[in-house]
Amino acid sequence: MPTLFLYLLQASGAIALFYLLYISCFRRETFYRYNRILLLSTFVFSALLPLLPVPAMHWSKVVTPEPGNAQVYFADHLHNASAQTAIVTVTHWWDPLLAHGTTMLLAIYAAVALSLAIIHGLQLLKINRLAKFGDVYYRNRIRYVHIEKLAAPFSFLNTIFIDHNAYEHTEFKHILQHEEAHVKQYHSVDMLLSAFYCCLFWINPFAWLCKKALQLNLEFLADDAVVTSSLAPVDYQYSLLRLGTPRTPVAIVSHFSKSFIKNRILMMNKTQSPRLRTWRYLLLLPVLALTAGLLSATTLSSKNDVATNKYVAIKNGITYVVVTPLTSDDDLAGIKNTLEAKGMTVTLNKLKRNSDGKISVIDINVKDRFGSLSERSDDNPIHTFFLCFNEKEISVGPYPPKNCPQNLLEVAEKESDGQLKGFTSDTTYVSRFPGGKDAYRKFLAKNIRYPKVCRDNNIVGLVTSQYKIQPDGKVTNVEVLMSPSPAMGEEIKRVLGTLPDFNPAKNKNVITVTTSIAFNLQGDTPEKSKNVSHLEEADIVVIGYK
Repeated sequence: MPTLFLYLLQASGAIALFYLLYISCFRRETFYRYNRILLLSTFVFSALLPLLPVPAMHWSKVVTPEPGNAQVYFADHLHNASAQTAIVTVTHWWDPLLAHGTTMLLAIYAAVALSLAIIHGLQLLKINRLAKFGDVYYRNRIRYVHIEKLAAPFSFLNTIFIDHNAYEHTEFKHILQHEEAHVKQYHSVDMLLSAFYCCLFWINPFAWLCKKALQLNLEFLADDAVVTSSLAPVDYQYSLLRLGTPRTPVAIVSHFSKSFIKNRILMMNKTQSPRLRTWRYLLLLPVLALTAGLLSATTLSSKNDVATNKYVAIKNGITYVVVTPLTSDDDLAGIKNTLEAKGMTVTLNKLKRNSDGKISVIDINVKDRFGSLSERSDDNPIHTFFLCFNEKEISVGPYPPKNCPQNLLEVAEKESDGQLKGFTSDTTYVSRFPGGKDAYRKFLAKNIRYPKVCRDNNIVGLVTSQYKIQPDGKVTNVEVLMSPSPAMGEEIKRVLGTLPDFNPAKNKNVITVTTSIAFNLQGDTPEKSKNVSHLEEADIVVIGYK
């Protein structure tokens, strides 16, 4: 699901919860000022809550049995004991139509939102023109505009528009009191905010319901101000009945003769709500918590998004792509369509295949609003490479990125003739370690040391290593794929080389295990350490002390 559609869905759910809270608990209360704050908060919170980030990772400390020069920390997500569920992806003939359909839906949505914004803009221009044609005078910082044969009196910002000759003295006085209350309490700001929200979220019916509820509550506030200051509230109600005839008012202004007459008169005659009932507004806190939980669940469920072919997957809003020697021309076209549907520009400058049909030369360029990347390979056949696109950056490399979906790893491993590195083929391997996951962690925590030469020279960074577990449980082929320092690489290679034998495998398969180990200095926890940019990529963090 495109990010915009997901955001609209989350915002719709949030405003629905707030609106239902208002309808069920506060609509009939006379706490008009509190209700105003609640309804305004509904617009603000529903728009902002879906934009809040969800915490990605927590860290738990493993106490080292013996003192050393370093402490070792493990990411909570390290070596999950259950196998990952593959995301099944297939190519369909309608995929290009789906990509263009998404673009068309976005265009239609934007066109409607723009049309509504233009309509409201024209209404503002109409109000501005009315002010130029009327007789203007000021009193108490309020501008009064007298316009002959004005259909209905209304106010906007600090201006009241009215036909002085169209009403009797008592009615005229009530109208001014009502509109002055709107002006003094800045109700036009509320109207503008709700109108702007409805332009952006026009497809959400709860947005319009909240706007209507806000308008009615503003009328309650103005009526309450008039009744409180009036010696004859019944006369004011009769004025409402005489003047409250159906009209076609401008949507962003406050009209005296609105169509809420029945509700307004009922609320004016309603007994004031007891002050003790204000505790109900504390219900806003669990509703906020519930909304945040639902948004978090919706965001997490995006990991199951399905891409257009087996070489593309979307997980947690991040797009992953793999290109192998066996990637077909149709699959490359599917990759291009998927990325272009997300606003990227993909250019395939060169593509050649050998006699076996495998890609021997490829030159691909991808651009988005954050930058561009290129990958050129002329090996015969090419080595498998991965592309990763998130909201802030794009990357390319021969090793799978962190949290790469399992289905892409399976495709890459199958089509790379055993040459793929930088991945873990079975995440349940740690359960085969003697003593299980805790024993595995304790072994690494006890044996890994921060190299002295690296501590003395303030060297930090990420070491990526790989080893294989044979069917009989022996650890072989230990190698370092990337390391900021030879000494760090040798230290990790030494420790992994001393791993005891795992329990024999039942399926007789050779398992490839890749581990990312970050070395950092000077802090007693990952959060307090310096140079923490590489920690997010790590399965294990080693903290060294000088």
